[in-house]
Amino acid sequence: MTHFLALILFSSLVSVAFAVLSAEHHTTKERILYGLKVFGYFVGVGFLIAWVLYFLPL
Repeated sequence: MTHFLALILFSSLVSVAFAVLSAEHHTTKERILYGLKVFGYFVGVGFLIAWVLYFLPL
């Protein structure tokens, strides 16, 4: 459970930083959508990596 919370905290902080510092997105709406997309990518890739590692033998 703590790994999941750490993933959510890290993803939210990094996605906010990326959205604020993005030079390609000028309006607030574009930055919010970009931040949500980056957050979803971080969480999705985290789950994908966890799923792959679950099936690897120790």
